[in-house]
Amino acid sequence: MPTKRTLYNAFWLLAIVCLLTGCWDREELEDKAYVIGLGLDRSKHEGKIIVTMLLANPEVGSMQGGGGSTEKPREIISFNANDFIAAKGTANAIISRNISYDLLKIIVVSEDFAKDKDFISTISDVLKDKEIRLNSYLAVSKEKAKAYFKKNHPKMETRPHKYFQYMIDHGVDNGLIPDSTLFRFFTAYERGTELFLAMNTSAEVGKNPNVKGEDEYIAGQVDATGELDDTQFIGSAVFKKGVMIGKLTGQETRIVNILDDTTNIKDILVDIPDPFSDKKKQFAARIMKTEDNKVKMNLKGSKPQIFITIPVKIEIMSNPSMVDYTKKKNQRILKKQIAKHIKKVDEDLFKKAQTQLKGVPFPLALYARKYFGTIPEYKKFNWNKSFLNAEIKVNSDIEIVDFGKTTKKH
Repeated sequence: MPTKRTLYNAFWLLAIVCLLTGCWDREELEDKAYVIGLGLDRSKHEGKIIVTMLLANPEVGSMQGGGGSTEKPREIISFNANDFIAAKGTANAIISRNISYDLLKIIVVSEDFAKDKDFISTISDVLKDKEIRLNSYLAVSKEKAKAYFKKNHPKMETRPHKYFQYMIDHGVDNGLIPDSTLFRFFTAYERGTELFLAMNTSAEVGKNPNVKGEDEYIAGQVDATGELDDTQFIGSAVFKKGVMIGKLTGQETRIVNILDDTTNIKDILVDIPDPFSDKKKQFAARIMKTEDNKVKMNLKGSKPQIFITIPVKIEIMSNPSMVDYTKKKNQRILKKQIAKHIKKVDEDLFKKAQTQLKGVPFPLALYARKYFGTIPEYKKFNWNKSFLNAEIKVNSDIEIVDFGKTTKKH
């Protein structure tokens, strides 16, 4: 016969099990309106901002929604607010479902507002909302964020969260946009020794844009035609101390991504001037980075010296001059040309960083710390000021692993 203690324990065990299997805190999917994209603009009303919410309907395209659903896949609302945290309450006066930032993928801020000194205090509200993940992305649009979301109409993706996921993932992989997560933004801001790059995007294509190299554009400059959405992701917006100060092209952004060992970029396709042609032809190559860069510094004296070696593997993808790459002489010429090109574009970027941007757009200062015995010594060195006077040399350790199909002139 069971004792009183056994019955007592069994009672409490049963009670705990019942609590674990209960659904008192269950939230239905259809009860929530998920904000996928958040737009921030400066308001004409003092102390206010314009908040734009791109809301996704989670049932469209899902099994619950079925194939014959007539509901819209998204909805966009804009209104004035003090901040985008309390704005969720205001939005519920318009939207029947409970507003949630759980699935927020991207925050788009207009250039106009990004250049405002008050922007950093606005975006810092991210750190106060538990729903917003720091792996969400920060982007800057040429136009108002409100107009950007209204003009964004993807042709192949009806679900907005998938569209932004694909565009961002592919853009980061090929190096045309930076990996501008909120975590990286606040990390760069707190360190104060580097500039931050946010992805540049636009849904407005300029009239009669100039034709440039494949990666030399910024968002809104790519002249593409056809049945497609006008939204473009290419290049980056440069932030210093939480305020936008300039832009980098897609090519310059790629260079930073290769120089920055904290990015996950593995390989990119680029065009390089053909050394065997006098008609400004270029050959396509795949640059693969499998190792970290080698950085050495001499920080003594009034003119610090920084030496960077970039180890890369190269695949030759085209041969416009129809040169025979089986010949060792031609291989040496090709390798020398690649090294010359990498050196030029990298050192040109550093020159722009020193003279125009007044800062380095990746955490190069982390390499400098090991040259000082104490933190006070490092602070006395004053990296932000010393970098502007530094002599920077970039070289590459190149291994051509594939010359492509060999073609001879006839």
